Amino acid sequence: MTQPPTHELHRALPDAPVLGPDLIMGLAAGYHAGDVRPFLASLRATGFAGRCVLFTSPTTRDTDRMADMGADILPFERPPALAHLPYNALRYFLYLDLLRKAQPPYARVLITDVRDVIFQRDPFSFPWADGLNVTLEDARMTIGTCPYMTRWVTGHLGDAAWRALAGQRISCSGTTVGGHAAMLDYLERLTALLLPFSPAPPPPPPPPASTSASGGTPPPPTGMAGYDQGVHNHLLHGGHLPTVTAHDNAGPILTLGYKATPPAIDACGHILNDAGLPAVMVHQYDRMPELFRAVRARYA
Repeated sequence: MTQPPTHELHRALPDAPVLGPDLIMGLAAGYHAGDVRPFLASLRATGFAGRCVLFTSPTTRDTDRMADMGADILPFERPPALAHLPYNALRYFLYLDLLRKAQPPYARVLITDVRDVIFQRDPFSFPWADGLNVTLEDARMTIGTCPYMTRWVTGHLGDAAWRALAGQRISCSGTTVGGHAAMLDYLERLTALLLPFSPAPPPPPPPPASTSASGGTPPPPTGMAGYDQGVHNHLLHGGHLPTVTAHDNAGPILTLGYKATPPAIDACGHILNDAGLPAVMVHQYDRMPELFRAVRARYA
């Protein structure tokens, strides 16, 4: 069979999409340089060559030092319509806005907590699955047995949603990876369910005797600062994410919050996951005092 000329073959092939660099996004609201040093110093040590964005609030200190450590600092002010949201939820609206405006789209995106995360390898050196990648916490705790997850899910999504999720493993919303399109889809779905939001059920009105002392204003409600994790788990376990892969503590991200014992450390000082391999990222190392001291000393 006669082949078409080479120039016609080239013309028939679709152009490869133009992609930007890999992107890491985190929130550093109210932090100072010491809070984020382990995060930024460990990332730099991996040779990461993409873009690392830290969103900073008016109360964030030492942003010039953060920039010197490799962060792209993006200051933000709370939009009036979102002023009642805790920072844990507000960050996703900031991430979404950045991705919507990005031209060209980023190759891959990691959204992550900052103060309690370190890197042991370039996070994009791991062969992440197509679509979205999420992390699972230790298997000994479920959504139904975790008091925080119970509060966040019932307080925002209701008792029926909590009952549907109660037997499931907890997925940590603090570390999520995906291609640009998958992350954009996830953030669209997540932010749509973060509103409307009430920080907690309204407290009872003060008794008449205390009205004059307090001006009749009840105390502010509390306890829902992490409700974004409830919505994240609802999306994951409810089947609302089209293409998603879950990684447990034997995988690339070691999440320590509910682990019963500290992780092993090899002769080179690498923190090992449940499979006995150096984790790509270590999250919630501050939950274990000796490990916290070791990490902070290493990146002092």
